[in-house]
Amino acid sequence: MVCFWQSGDYSMDKLKYGWIPPHPTFYVRRSVYEQHGGFDTSFHIAADYDCMLRFLARARVRCAYIPHVLVNMRLGGASNRSLGNMIRKSREDYRALKNNGVGGLRSMAWKNLSKLAQFFKHRSE
Repeated sequence: MVCFWQSGDYSMDKLKYGWIPPHPTFYVRRSVYEQHGGFDTSFHIAADYDCMLRFLARARVRCAYIPHVLVNMRLGGASNRSLGNMIRKSREDYRALKNNGVGGLRSMAWKNLSKLAQFFKHRSE
C-alpha cells in the first residue's frame, strides 16, 4: 500500500484542523530549541508533534513551504505498529493539542479523518 501526502502552505488555522508539517523536513535553527525547548520525553510517540506545535502555535516561529518532494518514506512506524500504540498516540496527540492551545477533540477528529485522503490521492508530478 502506498499513500501520498503533500503538506501545502502553513497556516495557524490548519493546525486547529489537525494538520501537521512533515516531520523529516521540519527544520529550525538551534536558537529555536534553545529558546523554546526541545522534545518533551514524557511523550513516547508524539514528542515531535508536541515540539512542532510548541514552535508554531505557542512561539509563533515563522516557517516556509518548499513545494518539492524532499523525502520518500515507507509506511509504518511506532505510531501505527499496534492498536495499543495507536491509542497511546491519540492520547498523546490530544495532550499536545491541549498543552499548546491548538485544539481538542474536534482537532483530533479532523486530524485522523484527514489522513484517509492520503490513501486515495495520486502523486501529481
